[in-house]
Amino acid sequence: MKTMRRDTLKKKVEAGKMEAKCNHHYTDDYAYDNAVNFGETDWMPAHIMHPTYKEVTLQNGNKMTVRDDEDRKAGFFNLMNCDFTGNGGHAWLAEDGTICLYVHSNLSYQLREVVK
Repeated sequence: MKTMRRDTLKKKVEAGKMEAKCNHHYTDDYAYDNAVNFGETDWMPAHIMHPTYKEVTLQNGNKMTVRDDEDRKAGFFNLMNCDFTGNGGHAWLAEDGTICLYVHSNLSYQLREVVK
């Protein structure tokens, strides 16, 4: 198994060179997971979301930061920046030439280079 640096993989995704699909995404609700086929998806162009935030003032005068724009793109497989960081995850080159991105025990993706 040949490992791959996740920061290098992230740069390829941000450059628009990759497509992705979800291998599995488990929640604590088996009935829901089963209903959505455990998160499995088809191949789609990959996109890393870069949300923006704004500060709002609550009725009591306190300030709070909230997400302003999620940066989710329709027709794309939207990944989060944190999918490429953290101590628990890793990426490796699979035998079929795709890249497996293991985020944590309940979530993994498969990525491949876009053929043009």
